[in-house]
Order: sequence, then C-alpha cells, then structure tokens
Amino acid sequence: MNKQLKVQLGLGICFLCLAEIIGTILFPLRWIRIAWLIMTNGIAVCFFIWQLFVLEKNQDEVIQWVNENAEDSVKQVLDTMPIGIVKFDKKTKEKIWLNPFAEYIINSNNEIISEREIKQFIDQDKVGNHFWVISNKRYYFYLYEQKGLIYFFDVTNEQNLKDKLIKNQPVVGIISVDNYDDITEKMEEKEIANLNSYITSEISDYLKNQHAFSRKLTSEKYIFVTQYSSLKEMIEKKFDLLDKIRNESNERVGKTVTMSIGVSYGKKDMYSLGVTANNNLEVALVRGGDQVVIKENVDTAAPMYFGGVSNSIVKRTRVRTRAMAMAFKGIIQEAEEIYVMGHQFPDMDALGSSIGVAYIARLYKIPVYVILDKKQLIPDVERCLKEIEQVPELVKLIISPQKAMSQCKRKSLLVMVDHSNPLLSINTKLYEIFQKVIVIDHHRRGAEFPDNLLLSYIETAASSVSELVTELIQYQSVRGKRLSRLEATLLLAGIIVDTKSFMVHTTSRTFDVASYLRTLGADSEKVQALFANDLSVYLKISGIVENSKFIREDIVVAVGEEGEVYDGVTVAKAADTLLSMTGVKASFVISKREKEFISISARSKGKVNVQLIMEKMGGGGHFDNAAAQFSGVTLQEVEDRLFKLIDENIDEVYSLNGQ
Repeated sequence: MNKQLKVQLGLGICFLCLAEIIGTILFPLRWIRIAWLIMTNGIAVCFFIWQLFVLEKNQDEVIQWVNENAEDSVKQVLDTMPIGIVKFDKKTKEKIWLNPFAEYIINSNNEIISEREIKQFIDQDKVGNHFWVISNKRYYFYLYEQKGLIYFFDVTNEQNLKDKLIKNQPVVGIISVDNYDDITEKMEEKEIANLNSYITSEISDYLKNQHAFSRKLTSEKYIFVTQYSSLKEMIEKKFDLLDKIRNESNERVGKTVTMSIGVSYGKKDMYSLGVTANNNLEVALVRGGDQVVIKENVDTAAPMYFGGVSNSIVKRTRVRTRAMAMAFKGIIQEAEEIYVMGHQFPDMDALGSSIGVAYIARLYKIPVYVILDKKQLIPDVERCLKEIEQVPELVKLIISPQKAMSQCKRKSLLVMVDHSNPLLSINTKLYEIFQKVIVIDHHRRGAEFPDNLLLSYIETAASSVSELVTELIQYQSVRGKRLSRLEATLLLAGIIVDTKSFMVHTTSRTFDVASYLRTLGADSEKVQALFANDLSVYLKISGIVENSKFIREDIVVAVGEEGEVYDGVTVAKAADTLLSMTGVKASFVISKREKEFISISARSKGKVNVQLIMEKMGGGGHFDNAAAQFSGVTLQEVEDRLFKLIDENIDEVYSLNGQ
C-alpha cells in the first residue's frame, strides 16, 4: 500500500467521523439523524470500494512491472554471468540450448557438445569426476539430469592454486644403509673411509639434483627435506638411487651396498612428518630392506612401496633378540590372560609357534589359550591335533574363536603369530575385541597393521616364526619346566615346513635352533609322519603339475581343476614341486580353496621377486615365498590378472642382484 493511498483513507475516515458528529448536533429528530448516518456511511463505503479498486489496479501494474524487469534481469544474467549452462533432452541426450557463456567457451575451443559428450558428462558424474578440461582450462560441472541441465564453472585459478599448494607440501625423508655394520665389520679404516665417502657422495649428488637439502646424521643414516614436486620426480624415476648404489657399489668399494628410505609428506608440522618418516623407514627395514616406503602424513593414507627387488639382507642380531625376549616377558607378566592366534587355515609354523608362545606364558603362570577354528584345519594340523589330544596339559590350551570371544577380558593380551595383517587372522571379529596386541612374524609387513600394538617382533631374515619363538624361549631366565618332547617337535615341524626341510631361508641360527630343539627331544621321524602325503593328495599334486605351463622361459603357472577344491598344503606342495624342476626359477599355482575363494601360492629360487607380484594382487609374503587370496572371481580372471601384472612389472620381478 503506497503513501498516497494511506493519506486518502485516513482523510476519508476523518470525514466520516466529522459528518456523523455534525448530524447528531444539527438534527434533533431521531429519524433524520438515522437517515443522515445511512447516507454518510453509504458515501464512505463507496469511497472505500473505489480506493480498493485503485489499490488492486496499482498492484497489477506493479506485478507487471516486476515481471517485465525480472525477465529482463534473468535474460541479462543468463547472457552475461560467467557460468555455462547446457540444456539437453532427457531422453535422447541431444543438445537443446546453450547460454552465451557456454557458446563462447565451446566455440572458442572448437569443442562440440553432442549426444556423445553429454553421455560422457553423465558417466563422469556417476563415478564422482566433476572436472572438464578444455585447452588448459578446468571447469567444474554440476549435472541436473532430471531437468536436463548441465552447469559448469571456471575453476582454473582455484585448481592452479591447489596444485601449487600440493607441489609445495613439505617432505621429510630418512635414508639408512641396510648392511653397513656387516660390510664394515672386517674393513680397515682406509676402506671404511672410502665407503663412507662413496655413499655420502652418491646420496648428496642425487638429492642435490632433486633440489633437496640433506645432511648426514651418522655413518649409516641421512636425512633430507624437500617439496612434493621434487618427491614426485623421485617417484617417477622409482628412486633409481637404490638401483645405482646396489649395482655400482661392488665395483667401487668391493661390497654390495643396499639402502632403505622412509618418506613422509603432508600439511602437518615438521615434527609429525619426521616421526612418520622414521616409522616408514622402520617398515622398510621390517619388510626386508633395499626399498622405499612413502606415506602421506594422514591416518587414512595408504603407503607406497618402491624397490624390494633383492632378497632380504637385513641381519638379525642376538642383542635384538635378547631385547625382544625381555620386552615380551615384561608384557606377558602384566597380562591377566593371553590368547594366541595364527592366520586363516594355519600351517605347522603357525601352530608350532602358538604352542611355543603358550609355553612361555605358562612359565610365568599366566592363563593362556591357543585359538583354532576346526573349520580351518589342513591335514598336517589335523594330525598334530591328534597328537596333542594325547597330552591333557596341551589339550586344555586349544579353544575355538567363539569360546575365546565369550570369555576374553578387557585387559586380555592377543599374540598374533605368523602374520601381521588383522584381515588374515583366524577370526577378524575376535581380533577387534583386543586392545593389547603383540605381533611375532617373519613376513614382510604390509599396509594393514594393528593399531593397538604393544610389541612388534618382525624378522624377515628368519626362516620361520617357530625359529623366532624358540629363540625367545632360550632367553627366558625362569627355571621352570622344560619344553616337552611334543612341544619341541611341533616347533621343529614349523621350521622344517617353512624351510622345505632346511633347503631355503636357512641361516646358521636356523640350525642352532633346530639343534637346541633336538636336544629337548624333538622327534624328526614324527615330523616326517606329520607331513606324509596320502595317495589322494599325491594325485591332486600330480594333477596340478600336469596342468602347468611356461609363461616365461623360467616362470611356470599351474591352475587347478575348475570343480576341485584344494587345501593350502596341497597347493603349496604343488608349487614346491614345480620349483624343483630344471630351468624353473619361479612357480605360481592358482586354485579354488575353502569358503569359495581362490588362492595363488607363489615360489621362487631367489631370482624372481614373487612377493612383489603377490602384493600388487592384494597378498604378501617373502621375496621367494608369497601368496594371495581372492573372492568373487573366477580362476580364469585371476590367471589373466597374474599374467598382466607379470608383464607390466617384468623389470622389477627379476632380482637385479640375482641375474
């Protein structure tokens, strides 16, 4: 309502009131006053109706004016705003209309918006990719498919700024010479000086060329800082510094030198980056050394691995073993009860090491239980359980995952043996209950690792976890009951199965441990009986071997029968059988396993890095002994993927120091 109309209505009301007062005073007769009031009120009603008509007419004019101006404004906005709009037919996906900004962008870059391009926008939107790049310009698009509209905005400046921030992210790296102590142990001072000069010169020149600042911390450790743009160059070159030093060091200083590098980058403070870089270096060393581990300083980030093309060269020391034994003792003495759990479908090494850990716990009178799932037993382990059933003291140690889940306490301790990946545990739900975890393993550490870890004892140079646990037993100072004959036999069986009867992964310490177990009464004949094959298993192995074929002149792959289900021992023995053939340096056996999943068992004679391929397929293991598991795929799909990965990584598959 405008101001003029308000004034007119106010005057009309005043006139009506004044007329009624005058009529009351001038006309004493009642009927005349009534007539006067009727007349004046009638005049007032007519006046008000006329004013309402004027008001409605004015409002219509205003609305019409607003509509006209709104249409002009919308048209002006659509014609001038820097936002592209594409209208398309919802059914045919054909272009209907473009606003001037969209026409300008498309025409100036000789682009075409047709049915094909619109379908590409829709496909990109489904996978969450909302960027459209034209001639070094980047646009963010929003798809409104229900209305047949595509909006896109120029975000080139914002993306360039984001790229610049990413490139300028700080990077912290720590370099360690893996085998420095071994190399310098018998060197003269002059030779050590030459070695130090060579290593420092190579590292310094490499990092200087990558625009990184570096400093030597100790004789075997260096640190460097740089930006992500430089790190990206190193990644693209796959950290060729490792290959160069490994290949040239023998000629330069008479020894093969290998290094490990831990790198961290991100937006957090430098202290946090340094801690993460040091942790990544530890992971690289635990995985066997001669490799690089890179991880963004974010909890959810997945690490990247480079190198690892040579077999594990990290030397175990008795000082470290003694320290681990003391740390292990301190932790288990504080536990209310202990649960020991191996990997899915545990082998003899997992079972033997579990019994060994249980023995240590019993020395200190701590309640201990070994978790086994009867649905996940291989033939060798079933034979062992029959032997254990004859010893009541050991029988009461074995419990099911369900019973463990119902009776474990908040302060209970879980010891994971022969694996460090929680997803590979016998029961993952049971693992999630525990807040205190110890890992004892001899496989290379992967990306998945326990968060609530109290102690990690991972030695990739060890033959087996049974060897590690036996050494822990040797360093226990408690004068308690000695290992029983059966316990010693199970530990020896774990060593024998992982060393292929002392043919692979053996060191002098492996034989020392085996000798110690023999003095305690370990029965080698019983071990052989536990590993004995029956005729049906032998025929299955023969069938797998018969289906083998060479995919390279020294790499053989075998695939099990489509309708046949194999246990882990049969598959592993088939892979070992293939590896024993003349000219075979690596073997892969693909087969169906229990629970409707498919597995690959990979073996190598030390010339081919099967662990690298298995990690890329989601598994892991050792340089020359690895495996992977899959679900929801066919044997043919796994075989095709294996062939493809070997072809794509052929240069890294072969050990450079093994050629």
